[in-house]
Amino acid sequence: MEVFSMKKVVRNFKVMAVLLAAAAFSFSAGAGYAAQVTPEAGKAKAEPQLAFSTITHQEEAFEASIQVPILRGTGNAELEKRLNERFLEDAVAVYRSFVLRMGEMKNMGAGYFSIATASRIAAHGNGLLSLEHRVTETMASSGTLVRFDNIDLGTGREIALSDLFKDDRYTKPLTKIVKSLMKEEMKKDKATAYFLEEVPEVRKDQPFYIEDGKLVLVFDQGTVAPYSMGARSFVIPTKPIKGLLAPSQSYLK
Repeated sequence: MEVFSMKKVVRNFKVMAVLLAAAAFSFSAGAGYAAQVTPEAGKAKAEPQLAFSTITHQEEAFEASIQVPILRGTGNAELEKRLNERFLEDAVAVYRSFVLRMGEMKNMGAGYFSIATASRIAAHGNGLLSLEHRVTETMASSGTLVRFDNIDLGTGREIALSDLFKDDRYTKPLTKIVKSLMKEEMKKDKATAYFLEEVPEVRKDQPFYIEDGKLVLVFDQGTVAPYSMGARSFVIPTKPIKGLLAPSQSYLK
């Protein structure tokens, strides 16, 4: 059996980092949100786009497919540079973690392991851009974690959930609303099932995005419903939380 070599991992990791750094500034096929043409001006209207480079690794019992998203079209070169550098760092960190885990499993004679990441534009409008990033790990079973980047394109500022509220007392009211939405969904669809008695309180850093002026809270796979239902999203009506919102926020309508 081949013995896992940490020196070899470090050497390969450095080579991979250099190659990815070069790749991060070129587009690959399959970009979404292509620029739209304004007929009156005859010029392309600025529209956020994601293109991708991909780190792949495949051998018997071990697979990795790690997207490196490349953001363009925001009209803010400094913002794009900052985010793209972070996306590259995140992708390399995921690959490094995969290689280390693979080495440990090989040395133990353990079985199958794969990891796949994917990014997409979750929402765009009213000066906001929300990017979704998913990480799926598969061994005996699979599990997916999701997170979001919410960016004010006017200021280049990244928005945290806490930025939307005037203080930190928003978690319990949001949890109550989420449970109410779950009950409504279960009433309409008998095939839907939520862990109503075990729903965790909305975290202060709960994954979220904003679409059409509405807050959308996202729960990872298996946290509020059976794994087979995947990650679950809930559109929070603004009226019940209006009194909790920060006066300075203009994102939720």
